[in-house]
Amino acid sequence: MICQADGVSDLDPTDVVASFDSASALHAATVAALEGQPFRHLGSSSLAGHAVRAAGRLPWAMLRGIYSRIGASEGINPRRLGDVDLSAVAGAFAERYPKRRYPAVLLGSSNGALTHLAAAMQVPWLPDTVLVPVAYGGDPDRPDQAMDFGRSVAPPLLERNPDVVLHHMHDQLQDVLMAQRMSYFRVKWSRLPKAYAAFVEERLAPDGTVIVVRDHSSWPVTRLGPRHVFQDGGRGGTPPEGFLTLPHAPAPNEEAPEAEWGLDPSFREDVQNWCAQRGYRYTEIDYEGPQAPAAAVATVMRNWYRARGEPTNRLVVPCFVLGDPWQTICAAAVPFWILFAVQPALHSLDAYLSEAEPYEDVNVFLFEHGADSPGIATPEQFGAVVRRHGAAVHFDGLDKERFPHDIGTLGRYGKAFDQLPRAEQPWSVLSVEEALRGLAAAGLSVSSAP
Repeated sequence: MICQADGVSDLDPTDVVASFDSASALHAATVAALEGQPFRHLGSSSLAGHAVRAAGRLPWAMLRGIYSRIGASEGINPRRLGDVDLSAVAGAFAERYPKRRYPAVLLGSSNGALTHLAAAMQVPWLPDTVLVPVAYGGDPDRPDQAMDFGRSVAPPLLERNPDVVLHHMHDQLQDVLMAQRMSYFRVKWSRLPKAYAAFVEERLAPDGTVIVVRDHSSWPVTRLGPRHVFQDGGRGGTPPEGFLTLPHAPAPNEEAPEAEWGLDPSFREDVQNWCAQRGYRYTEIDYEGPQAPAAAVATVMRNWYRARGEPTNRLVVPCFVLGDPWQTICAAAVPFWILFAVQPALHSLDAYLSEAEPYEDVNVFLFEHGADSPGIATPEQFGAVVRRHGAAVHFDGLDKERFPHDIGTLGRYGKAFDQLPRAEQPWSVLSVEEALRGLAAAGLSVSSAP
């Protein structure tokens, strides 16, 4: 606990944000890559990895309850939401990075593909959106009740943190195991946190670039207050109408940035103005939906490897938080990140392989959320797509017979990355300028402030 001078106890920032979330896990993977370290067990200890592997052998009927209880153990007591200091959370994110000068700093939306690019450029990324999990024991099939719960407990969180917008997200299809024990309070900074500003001032190299990652993802929401919306469902295998036509779905009354992936427009505007006032170079990477940058990043990374003489015939397919940017680079493997093991991601991989020069080997890593939800894509379907494009497919660390319940893969994927063939040539950092030019050449929108 961190105690303030007035006697009010704040929650430790490391206890506030969910460790299994895209923002926290992808941030931890970026930190590991900038330290030149593998990212095994989602950044947890070897002991934790062993425990997950052991638990993964249990029957699903038993494992289901363990899985949901472990995840729910991160839920904050709703009575403590007024003790959440999100400025301290921003400071904790910034403090994790090695203390050196960087040629660029990425700020904004979470994206696994761009995490791999950040690792290649050896630059940090700081998220605009984080997940504050809140303990909740409601019926996962009653989003209306979840919305009422959020309305009743959120005011102290919003009052304590005036520079955030709360996007309360409830996904009864893809996150059903968690939705029965916790509420997903995704918070977005609408202004550049002071800790992020200090990090840029102290760690950005002279003539360095501030790069805002701007995902334009949006979703129908129900507005509950000036800085509070409720989102029924989330990006994955089911479109918004698939959630909104279910029983007890609250009626949406506007469109807002998607809770997990979309960037708060006020944050982007504030960062741009802040950079202009201080003379920092400012660039944006714009795209629609978290899957959109994957092909462009794969192209940039493949060209980077090829320029130094690597064969570039191996593709790795990391999924959600299941990946290792540092080990991917050490293997000179081309990353094609997918959002989840869902049909839209499968189609995106198929489209990329249709256009790319053929690969010989494709290593697929599928994150499993423990539910056979609508729109899920199976290992067999991924294998069929890869083989159709002439490559051998590998599901190292995955028990296909247990999919989508094989949570033991969380403790096994690190070894699979360790065993990938190593790069043949020494490498130097991918320059920021080369990376941005490559993204633009590959069709991604990259623009600089005048």
